[in-house]
Amino acid sequence: MIQSLFGLFLVLLASASWAGSNSSSLRVVTEYWPPVTFEEDGKPQGMAVELTQVLQKQMNRSEPIEVLPWPRAYHLVLNQPNVLLFTMIDNAERKNLFTFLGPIAQGEIALFARRTTVLDLSDKEKMKKMAVSVHRGTAFQDTLTRQKFKKIVPVNSPVSGVKMLMAGRVDLICEDVLAVTRMMQEAGYPEDAFLKVATLERVDYYYAFSKNTESATVQQWKNALEKTKRNGQFKAIYKKWFGNNPAPENVILRLAEQDLEKPEEKLLWAELLTPQFSDQK
Repeated sequence: MIQSLFGLFLVLLASASWAGSNSSSLRVVTEYWPPVTFEEDGKPQGMAVELTQVLQKQMNRSEPIEVLPWPRAYHLVLNQPNVLLFTMIDNAERKNLFTFLGPIAQGEIALFARRTTVLDLSDKEKMKKMAVSVHRGTAFQDTLTRQKFKKIVPVNSPVSGVKMLMAGRVDLICEDVLAVTRMMQEAGYPEDAFLKVATLERVDYYYAFSKNTESATVQQWKNALEKTKRNGQFKAIYKKWFGNNPAPENVILRLAEQDLEKPEEKLLWAELLTPQFSDQK
């Protein structure tokens, strides 16, 4: 009897230990969007990847960073708990879907044309009637829809959009200035093959945590990001990848709607939102 009880105790102890060790586990995913996030020789690379690895080291975390197609990564963070996706724009369409922490990059959604184009690009209203390729399911597509572009052509990758542009199958592409040069190179074209013709929106990029991610986990990431911005590591990483582009210095946290019932959990989220470094633009 004693041996049986002792065996049961060990099983319960092991189960509790397993649950505790996984209660704050996080699936960390990103997409192929060089030079911000990408994969090379089977290893994640890029400005935001390097930053994430620095934060993980500070926190003694070791989750692998998975580079996935954007639709799959977005589906995971939208539908599963304890998922972190980077980088994501915090736009109106995503309000209350995710908890956002950042900014970790600043960009500019813009329209680009072939340098040799003969189209009249002097009027934005005329451009709204032109065929524009855009990476499917992204905030860039949301921006085009919101601004009432008429001929949006979703593509499965930004490089595909570049190839369509250079082949004359679309008139414009919608991309961020941070990534468009690299996308041109990936498609096999020099950077002087295109030109920016209009800015649609200036944006910030964030870490996005899925709903119901533990507040203590978000707090840990917030503290690490604040420390990295205070000690200059963030600015050094940003300069390495983006030259003299100004690095965002503040730290902002925006919470998703939380279905919280426990008062102690509500208290944790309230403490998390208490300004420490900066939680306002």
